[in-house]
Amino acid sequence: MSLILLSACEQQSATSQTNPDRISYDTNVHEKTFGKHIIHINALTTDQLPAEVARGYKISRSKNRAMLNITVREKQGEVETPVTATVSVIAKNLSSQLKSVKFREIKETDPVAIYYIGELPVGNEETLVFDIDVTPAGATKPVLVSYRHKFFTE
Repeated sequence: MSLILLSACEQQSATSQTNPDRISYDTNVHEKTFGKHIIHINALTTDQLPAEVARGYKISRSKNRAMLNITVREKQGEVETPVTATVSVIAKNLSSQLKSVKFREIKETDPVAIYYIGELPVGNEETLVFDIDVTPAGATKPVLVSYRHKFFTE
């Protein structure tokens, strides 16, 4: 399993906030199609994961830890196939404080699936904005998206 470490450090992406090409996911929208690629994004507190799933993926279950899950699929006619991608994320709260996110790629074989999972600490009623750059394998330009999620820990 390859490990991808990404952090929201002082080097903020030039594409965040100032780039009009960044596409926002609306509230309760988790999936959008960009040409032949479908990008699915979801966030939740890790205490919502079943214990056996968390254990299997080495995810610490806690109401104060969030997990961001990103998948990329490619449409080939009527079939959708998981594809690898380069994923970078900048997470910040509504006060523009950056949050560090550690990401890793998870590949499953039966059925075939590829996930990019990042974990980070969150507070009750904290809203995070994730500026996400996704470059599917074989693509020359990243898809620039913004995903917003409010976490409840109590």
